[in-house]
Amino acid sequence: MGNVEEMVLDNSSIMEEQAMQRVEPKVIKKTRRKEKRDESEDSNLVCCLRKERIIVKHLPKETGLVTNPKHLLYGGMAESAVRWFTVPRLSSGAYVNVLTNSEKAYLEEVMGLEYNALSIYNKVDNYWDNFMVRLTKQDNYLDLSNPEDYIKYKVLLANRDYIAPSLQEVEDHPKATYQFVIIHENEESKASKKKLSATMQAYMEFGKIQENPDILRTIIETIDGRPVAKTSKIEFLQDKVGKLIQADSKLFVKVVTDPMLSTKVLIKKAVEEGLISNRGGMLYLKSDGTPLCEDNEEPTLNFAAKYLNMPKHQELKLSLEAKLKQ
Repeated sequence: MGNVEEMVLDNSSIMEEQAMQRVEPKVIKKTRRKEKRDESEDSNLVCCLRKERIIVKHLPKETGLVTNPKHLLYGGMAESAVRWFTVPRLSSGAYVNVLTNSEKAYLEEVMGLEYNALSIYNKVDNYWDNFMVRLTKQDNYLDLSNPEDYIKYKVLLANRDYIAPSLQEVEDHPKATYQFVIIHENEESKASKKKLSATMQAYMEFGKIQENPDILRTIIETIDGRPVAKTSKIEFLQDKVGKLIQADSKLFVKVVTDPMLSTKVLIKKAVEEGLISNRGGMLYLKSDGTPLCEDNEEPTLNFAAKYLNMPKHQELKLSLEAKLKQ
């Protein structure tokens, strides 16, 4: 895990925050090299720098102290706060090697440093001892064609518990410990297009079921986790679903395209009509107390829907449908 030095506290003693002075990395003096690469090694150096600018963006998290997004202290970090990130250490106490050997060799050459100056194993004048990356709540920019910025970028990537390497990673594998995310060129616009595409798909699916109150109620209850009254007006249900789409269109699409959705609607209606008993979220046939699941399963809604969709239980499913139509 990375070592994170927070020079400003965001949630406690907030009103006593002070602006922090920047601590510059220790400069290694350019002295005559004790060792040199041979000519063949120099000729094989590969440039690791690239013409790209990245943004390191703060990931706001709502706290109990500040819940208003417009507040200066919203997101768990004050506007003037600064966070410093250093090279993480292994359990042995040694630094994590943030650079490959190829990167190290090229950067030493282009920065005019001594041979092996970027080694993590140096006992004296270790480059990494005082190397720190300063991040603020505002967007932080790094130019990956600049050697020092490239090194900062690699140090941030090594702080994997606190720095998400991409927006996609935040979406697919979110961590509660993430404080910042690295955004590459065009990634934000691609993410926006992807989100727009998901929203469009959500509304297309919504159009297919917007007049069916039973399906709307089931979707709302599935996403919201709270029961919806059977007497709820269709306008209320439609408005609620619209808000759910705006909040998380991908989740709505996942629920509305669930192949078991129609069976789940059937189960919920059977519960309302007294054909199925709901005992703390566990579902049983009212007539004989049979759990709606296979052996070694619990009769939750998902397993009950799977149970009724099995070919060997089609007679039971058809019986429930027929009773609901009476």
